[in-house]
Amino acid sequence: MTPEQINEAARTLVAARQGQPIAALPENVRPQSEADSYAIQDAVLRRLGERIGGYKVGFSPEGGIFCAPIFASKVHASPVSLPAGGFHLLGIECEIGFRLNQALAARAQPYGRDEVLAAVSLHPTIEIVDSRYIDFRALDRLQVLADNFSNGALVYGAAAAGWEGMDLVHPPIAVTNSGKDFAECTGLRAGDPIGLLIDLVNHVAKARGGVPEGTFVTTGTHTGMVFTKPGAQIRADYGPLGRVEVAFPG
Repeated sequence: MTPEQINEAARTLVAARQGQPIAALPENVRPQSEADSYAIQDAVLRRLGERIGGYKVGFSPEGGIFCAPIFASKVHASPVSLPAGGFHLLGIECEIGFRLNQALAARAQPYGRDEVLAAVSLHPTIEIVDSRYIDFRALDRLQVLADNFSNGALVYGAAAAGWEGMDLVHPPIAVTNSGKDFAECTGLRAGDPIGLLIDLVNHVAKARGGVPEGTFVTTGTHTGMVFTKPGAQIRADYGPLGRVEVAFPG
């Protein structure tokens, strides 16, 4: 894509954030590669004057990982109330998250498992899924990736203790909406959260010249994507890993 096409795609997505969702990007400014999608992500970030507070990460069908930024203004400590009117959609995904408690600089040698784990804390999280498209599930993956892979916000609980050695692929998560069962914990289909974390840290360190202290990394849903409505009060209890709560007053 040309710089002009990237900027036009970004302008369209910013307008959708500030107004009504769109069916798709105009055909002449749709990304043709992950590199195009990442360039559009960055252009949206600049237009909004946002900074990156975290990343969502998963495995790419093209090999390796894909990632999408979570705006710093969209990262919230639990418990929190977020007006439902601030979202086009209200999708809920319960995920294992990590926070970098020290900056990791860019370097030639990739960071190893022990180095990364020494720099992070683990947090129970809820990712709020939102989209600037009318129906993102009907679109190609690259358009969705350009729109921060449908991130709306991230809510995180307190840092967990004693999680080293636990099964993080199948943690115990009980999710309720206003006290009633809401979502089933089926395990992380994307694989090992720690492996995704390490790959993300090395990707961002190389691509952006380092990973700042305070950056969150969320590693994929354990509950699938479950939609809710204004007025919902969501609580995810991760057992020994803690809990996280978010309400959506209408």
